[in-house]
Amino acid sequence: MNPQELTTLLEVALRARAASIEELAKLADRDIDEVRRGVQQLQEWGFLSLTGELITHRRPDLTVSEVSKHLLQTFSQHVDETIARTQHVLDALPALLQAWSLGNSAEHSLPVEVLHGPWAPSDLWHLTFTRSTPAHCDLCMPDTSALFALARDPASLWSGRVGKDLSVRLLLSVADATHPAAQRRVREELDAGVEIRMHPEPPSLFWVSPPDTVGIPLEWGQSWPSSMMAVQSPAIAALLGWVYERLWQEAVPVGDPGRSWDPMLRQMRRGLTMEAAAHSVGLTPRTGRRRVAEAMAHYGVSSHFALGVAWAKEQLDS
Repeated sequence: MNPQELTTLLEVALRARAASIEELAKLADRDIDEVRRGVQQLQEWGFLSLTGELITHRRPDLTVSEVSKHLLQTFSQHVDETIARTQHVLDALPALLQAWSLGNSAEHSLPVEVLHGPWAPSDLWHLTFTRSTPAHCDLCMPDTSALFALARDPASLWSGRVGKDLSVRLLLSVADATHPAAQRRVREELDAGVEIRMHPEPPSLFWVSPPDTVGIPLEWGQSWPSSMMAVQSPAIAALLGWVYERLWQEAVPVGDPGRSWDPMLRQMRRGLTMEAAAHSVGLTPRTGRRRVAEAMAHYGVSSHFALGVAWAKEQLDS
């Protein structure tokens, strides 16, 4: 079975809590030997366990978190590759969580709530956080065009609706953050105390509120989904929190893009290589290269030497 077929088989198993390979084969309408091989593969990945022909199920959020944690530990020296691999794992998560919820039992409960509709992301966010207001929330929103264009409330879309003590960090796409139609809304959010950064490639709409609440689309990767899921899972919150921190680190503060390269250039002026400078200021090599490229474009130079001269001159003049 390919990964998509294995995911579908696991959804059937979780939804029905199939107790044996024979029962699962009947439910999935597949050859029993093929299902047996698929179940063995799922056992190797940690999604379930086998005792002879009997199946024991595991909560998918725990397994996805463990698989992702292994990826993070194995590829931690290559952060960009790690995030990409983690996102592939996350592709399967929403459907598995839904399947588990449909076959839920009290002793293995996993709170899941789903909303549908054109305003599902904002509706579910406010529904979740008006019940229990967190101290902090991180949001990644690749597409805010509809939300910012239609909003009429002058208060913050986030903290103004659920309580003034809510701390919010908001990741936008570069296109959204710099679009003329969004400037008034962005300024109002900044004035309300929301931290905003822009990223060239936000992977999906999602939010994380420590220690256990996350919001994800039913199809990971959607920028403004019509179906959203809120889940209370410390394991998934920790995983998505890790992903968010890496994205936040790569992003540029809105309203101050021209100074994002200063820490890199200070270190390079001391004689560090670009990679060493990036590491010293807590950036990935790719982010460090991007900051230097942005600086070169800003100063209109084509070499690192010319960049150093132009930047140093500006520092003296200021």
